[in-house]
Amino acid sequence: MSEKIPALEMRGIGKSFAGNQVLANVTLTAQSGEVLALIGENGAGKSTLMKILAGVHHPDSGEILIDGQRRNFERPADALAAGIAMIYQELSLAPHLTVAENIFLGREPRRGGLLKAIDSRRLNAEARRLLEDYGFRIDPQIPVGRLSAADRQLVEITRAIVEARRVIVMDEPTSSLTTHEVEELFRLIRDLKRRGLAIIFISHRIEELEEIADRMTILRDGVAVFNGDWGSISTDEMIRHMAGRELKEIFPPRQTTIGEVRLRVSNLSRPPVFSGINFDVRAGEVVGIAGLAGAGRTEVVEAIFGAQPASGGEIELNGERISSSSPSLAVDKGLGLLTEDRKRTGLCLNLSLSTNITLANVGSMLKNLRLQAKSELKTTQGYIEKLNIRPPFPAMPVGRMSGGNQQKSLLARWLFAGSKVFLLDEPTRGVDVAARSEIYREVNSLAESGAAIVMVSSDLPELLGMADRILIMRRGQMVAELAARETTQEEILKYAAVEEG
Repeated sequence: MSEKIPALEMRGIGKSFAGNQVLANVTLTAQSGEVLALIGENGAGKSTLMKILAGVHHPDSGEILIDGQRRNFERPADALAAGIAMIYQELSLAPHLTVAENIFLGREPRRGGLLKAIDSRRLNAEARRLLEDYGFRIDPQIPVGRLSAADRQLVEITRAIVEARRVIVMDEPTSSLTTHEVEELFRLIRDLKRRGLAIIFISHRIEELEEIADRMTILRDGVAVFNGDWGSISTDEMIRHMAGRELKEIFPPRQTTIGEVRLRVSNLSRPPVFSGINFDVRAGEVVGIAGLAGAGRTEVVEAIFGAQPASGGEIELNGERISSSSPSLAVDKGLGLLTEDRKRTGLCLNLSLSTNITLANVGSMLKNLRLQAKSELKTTQGYIEKLNIRPPFPAMPVGRMSGGNQQKSLLARWLFAGSKVFLLDEPTRGVDVAARSEIYREVNSLAESGAAIVMVSSDLPELLGMADRILIMRRGQMVAELAARETTQEEILKYAAVEEG
């Protein structure tokens, strides 16, 4: 009996950028009807390898075979023509176009006649049918720019499924999805397997991969250090392969004394998004906020920071009432916001790491209205060492850094700004296991030093492992408060998803 020909083979792939080797002799195989988990730390080379497959980058060495036939992808259109579709970690949607227009971009249904105009009615109907079939509750005629991060992710997934015929690559597709939406995605993936597609799934959430992965390839520093069946090695062994070291505690213990109230929110409202929000956070405390997409979690922390004005209610920092419409005042009073989408609303991607770190307190770097470059460099190097930011290059554009190191640079910004109350919105989104553990240790360190922390997260194990209390939102309302050590994921989801009565 002849051996089954893989849907995809990548053999001996090598790639360097500006003399820095990113991939070295990487081999990867994906079979039809299976999920291959591609895992590794941020910066291990996963996204670069997949961008070579998608025709975005050209390999310096090696070859790509689709169904046993060698292929050369000069541009992304060549990969698409070969039936390869990719869901990028950083979304590639056109915000000014509608959901339907994004899904069928370049493949729009046309009417007959000389002009072959786009058939808008059919376009919207087809998009609506797809979204309903996939269980995604999104209006196909709304501009993508008006969607939440989670809904944009679902649109990207829908578009990729339409494009894929042989291989579909999913790079951190669940990073902004709720538990329910992840379940819908996994249902879709199982359907794609039955249709014979090869699925390459990149994720830092090992508990998710346990549900869907058939095999795994582990990358470390641009080298494939393990290829094998899922379940053939333990989680500890997987982490050791990824990090080259053991991680004893993903959620490190915290020793802290809860102090006075640092942040108090009273009847904060912005109908119809949210209303009547009441809670407080004390020094040394981590308070989590859970809820499904669209519950209003992000909008509440943005209103507290002043990024989006509230229409009513009060905010107190350290007993002093502040305006909810002034981010600069919030920063001056010791409030810092790590935003949900670091690339859209957090970072200046083309600016250096040092500029991004000092941005919220740049005045302290000025003398006679001139930037003191040596002081900025010294400050940046201190935070690079403190948070283990890699690569340790202050002048490097932050857009070229991995997701975990970008997130640590944002945390460094608020540390340098002197924040005492931290609003962390999805703080480990798209961050690998090792970097997550480092971020958790810093969060604990902040709490132990007397900071008050609000942590919004779609990752329920993260909230259970890090928070003291968990507040649950549903449809713009705060519906429950649970002690993190005395609750479960199931109880949180019950409050987040089920209407009472």
